[in-house]
Amino acid sequence: MSPAAARAVRPHKTKKGSRTMKRQVLGVTAVIAAVVLLFGSAFTAGQGAGSKVPEPPLLPGQKPFTLDLGETISYSQSKNFEIVGHSYFKGEWLTESARQRGMGCGFNVPRVYKGVGYFAGYDDPPTCFGVLIADVSNPADMKALSFIPCNPGTRCNYLRLNPARKILVVGMDSSAANPEQPAGGPAAQAGFAFYDVSNPRTPQRRGFYLTLPHGATHGFEIDDRYVYGCATTAQTKPANHELLILDYADPERPALVSAVHIPGQYLEETYEPRDQNNLDGSPQRVWCHEVNYHKDRLYVAWRDAGMVIVDVSDRTHPGIISRLDYVPPFHGGALGATHTAAPVVVDAAKDPTLVVLTDEIIACPPGYGRIVDISDLSNPQVISTLRIPHVTDNVDRATGKFVCPSNGGYVHHPWFDFRSPGLLYTAWIEQGLRAWDISDPFLPREVGYYLSPRYPGRFPNRQVREVYQDRDTGLLYMADANGGGITVLRWVGPIPRRPIPAAVPGAR
Repeated sequence: MSPAAARAVRPHKTKKGSRTMKRQVLGVTAVIAAVVLLFGSAFTAGQGAGSKVPEPPLLPGQKPFTLDLGETISYSQSKNFEIVGHSYFKGEWLTESARQRGMGCGFNVPRVYKGVGYFAGYDDPPTCFGVLIADVSNPADMKALSFIPCNPGTRCNYLRLNPARKILVVGMDSSAANPEQPAGGPAAQAGFAFYDVSNPRTPQRRGFYLTLPHGATHGFEIDDRYVYGCATTAQTKPANHELLILDYADPERPALVSAVHIPGQYLEETYEPRDQNNLDGSPQRVWCHEVNYHKDRLYVAWRDAGMVIVDVSDRTHPGIISRLDYVPPFHGGALGATHTAAPVVVDAAKDPTLVVLTDEIIACPPGYGRIVDISDLSNPQVISTLRIPHVTDNVDRATGKFVCPSNGGYVHHPWFDFRSPGLLYTAWIEQGLRAWDISDPFLPREVGYYLSPRYPGRFPNRQVREVYQDRDTGLLYMADANGGGITVLRWVGPIPRRPIPAAVPGAR
């Protein structure tokens, strides 16, 4: 309640004022009770509550990786999604272990443009180490066109496409799981590779930026000239990704422009107290993880350092302008908390006032989503959460401990429908794809879900890591990393209005 609101309802000292105040309180109580009756358990102090969806039936043996489209539809659970296509994308690019198990290709990141799909493989379980390019013009009959292998000893989990320049950027990250390892000579080459994909059947490598031999890269974003990416470098502590800005005006000679780090990430530096330990004494994981870009600002998920907003109006001198650090009191688990910070772009010409955060906390309890008001950059505020109560809030009252059926109950990537940012899709690993109406960011509502057939792998049933929407068709391309390939969906539910402004007087 705001100070003004508090003054407005302060009781008078007269008996008449007391009676008036009682009537006001009773009236407000009646209104709240009516709202609770209308909206039920979803009305929980700004908590968006996902539903408990029954798992599709089990399938025998290798059947999960041989379903045709009709069987895929039959063995799925969905609300407000239509299934229009699916492919496991089996082929010579699969690892020997994946072929022996009959699995398809597991993917992490999908992108689609003008009927061509670009799908980055995933390494856990190890199914395919590279980027598959496919003709997806007919979602019911998608066909592979080419395959770009990762550098030996690396995984290629992330990609971005510059459609105007027909350049594909691929992140390469050291991985012992890749069956193809360097045979003597140089160590695994981690960094960012640049490909000419003007002919998707024959992609041509144009250049490579080496971040560090045996190093690590992770999420990144691009504009027409720059790459904004997370990577370890010679000056960072092991596994401490900093933020790099690369100039790829000439993709054959990509060059470092600048870098941003949290004090303590560099060798010989010491973290400030808030970035050192969790409440249980375990070390925090402070590293750049995912990047989103809008209007000369980067919205960076920095794991246990939280959300970091970076001004890049001058690419040579970027600067941190805001940070929301909620670890501790929250615990980020073994890998850290904040996975993605996605700005809610209501008006492309303006800076957003809302950000959706997702926590990839692979633990029990698992990570969930938050909606943050950033109208005051000096004081970001969490205004609501996105949760699936039977997964994220399942507490055994007798023992006081959380109960989790698997460690795949966490949220991963968010995506906004291009028709309205009020419609949010979240890839929720074992809980499939969830759709949310965030037109009222203070009270998000689940409005749809899709649970694929069971694809056993790293997690028992599925591993939904990201969904991407093709602006030409409106179709959604969902990546499963358990070897379930790509599923193509159509949203058939209502399109919510754009979110209301975050800054509502007295809302905090």
